[in-house]
Amino acid sequence: ILAALFILGTIILTACLDDPEPPVLDVVSDVYVQKIVQDGTEKYSLSFWVIANKEIKSASVKDPGDETWDLNKDENNMYVFSFVPAPNQYTDSMPQAGNYTFTVLSTQEGEGPVTSTDKLDDAELDAVVIDSTAFINNRLKVNWTVVQNADTYVLRLMDEAGKLIYISPSIAGNKSSHSFGIMDSGWFNGGTKAEAGKTYKIDILAILFESGATIEPEYNIQFISIGSMDV
Repeated sequence: ILAALFILGTIILTACLDDPEPPVLDVVSDVYVQKIVQDGTEKYSLSFWVIANKEIKSASVKDPGDETWDLNKDENNMYVFSFVPAPNQYTDSMPQAGNYTFTVLSTQEGEGPVTSTDKLDDAELDAVVIDSTAFINNRLKVNWTVVQNADTYVLRLMDEAGKLIYISPSIAGNKSSHSFGIMDSGWFNGGTKAEAGKTYKIDILAILFESGATIEPEYNIQFISIGSMDV
């Protein structure tokens, strides 16, 4: 599932069904950096997503060095395309800052592509570390070390197949723990919840919004630092 999953469920770009003419393609795009720790080394990769007000046929993005990245259709949303890095696509260096230009084409016949630009800065966050987990009163409590300058955190839980089953609401940047149980909201698929005796992966996402992003900042991410643990 694409990174920044927590925001994609909240973005709504809709066209009026009563309009006699098809709506003009309109898109929102974002480029940001993800950081993980592999074998004790901090690694970086670009991530991208676009969302439109109609079904997307294709989407790509060109970085400041003119390298082109193809985005992939989201499995659950025909209006969303994204690029999520695989573990082997992370590198030792921070990606290039500058303007990233997105080109999006809808499935509407005869409609030309739309371009959108998003700027990536060089601001980053420290690695986020999960300190401990504990079951208390049938709830899982996850504790982590506060990351300086993080605007918010999100916790997500994946099963052994890597499928997302739980995602938390946004957690304030000065918080260092989150507790949840099977009766809480946030389970990604209401019929699938954690079961005793099975192993799951916990991710804590420490998120930095773009500088100056005060209105709907969750649509303008600069950096996500990800810490993981099996439970």
